Amino acid sequence: MLMHTLFALAEREVEMISGHFSTAILDMIQYMKEEWDILVVCIGSGTLPDWEGIDHVREYLEPHFPPRPERAAELYAIGKATEQPGWLVEVWPMLRTVFTVGSGVFATAIPKIKHYTGPDVQLRSQGYFSSEVPIGLVYDPSDMNLFKLLFTEFFEFIDVTNEGTTSGLLCPWQVNVGKMYEVVATAHKGLWRYRIGDIVEIAGFDPNDGTPVVRFVERQNPLTRLAGIMLTESQITSAILAVQDRLGLVSEFTTVIDDTIYIGYLVEIQGDLDPKADEAPARLLAEFFRLNERFRSALDSKQLKPPTIRILKTGTFMEYRRWKLEKLKVPGQIKVPVVMWDNTAREWIFQRVERELGYGSVPSESKH
Repeated sequence: MLMHTLFALAEREVEMISGHFSTAILDMIQYMKEEWDILVVCIGSGTLPDWEGIDHVREYLEPHFPPRPERAAELYAIGKATEQPGWLVEVWPMLRTVFTVGSGVFATAIPKIKHYTGPDVQLRSQGYFSSEVPIGLVYDPSDMNLFKLLFTEFFEFIDVTNEGTTSGLLCPWQVNVGKMYEVVATAHKGLWRYRIGDIVEIAGFDPNDGTPVVRFVERQNPLTRLAGIMLTESQITSAILAVQDRLGLVSEFTTVIDDTIYIGYLVEIQGDLDPKADEAPARLLAEFFRLNERFRSALDSKQLKPPTIRILKTGTFMEYRRWKLEKLKVPGQIKVPVVMWDNTAREWIFQRVERELGYGSVPSESKH
């Protein structure tokens, strides 16, 4: 990613940025901030930095990276990003559009990207795709989570209230607006009634041909048990987003579950913490009460402990993705899990906690 960032930064007339996940866009911005001086020096001199892993491509890249002293001088004058919005438009005055995935858990990164782009750059979804089959195209360019199902594939639906059975598969014309369904795909390349594992909400039907228009809600499989209460990814996500007015703008997060009675959020905040951040855990608990009425009785009976919030160092999740890639030793997209079960990863991320806002009993690091 650093090499892509270097070549992009050398070009003044960048009009569009595209990244598969919104978190990848944030990683690029963080790289620019951290390596700013090196990047600008290299652009001015026309030399590639001595980064690990580029020796096999250096001779092919160098002819396409001439010295650009005027561009370097312009970047020096602009300087690193500040808290003022619109920094990317200063870097690339012709930037008009950013394409990325901004639904589900990736929605948390969108406000931070908007901060760096400013109000005049449009954020657009790339569409709705899975590894197995393309699902939908963007229906409304201004809505990053609204998709019209593709007619090249055939989709059926399982009502989420039907306990996940396939006995009542519904065709596209049988679904109801406002209800949630699991998607089942039959692809023209041979995939047959494959349960993708995504839950969507039917937002409506295209008036031109009646094709369903959907919103992605969450993954079907990840259900987390907390004191006998089943939590979905969307509930865990919506709870932390609901307390941003007391916490600050959440750019990314993960959670840990301990002994099935405690949920702790590990959160990266854009900018400074809100002055009333210490009120956020109480607001978070109130949000869980709203999401599931059983939370209150579980807390009263001491089956459940109050949630906590830990604030992570800026750039933690970018480092996490880099760390995971180094461990796996294979290229690919690394997603931050909504619930982190890997003990090694938990120990790694606990070391980057700057402050804890939570109240109540918190497990010691030795238990993780």
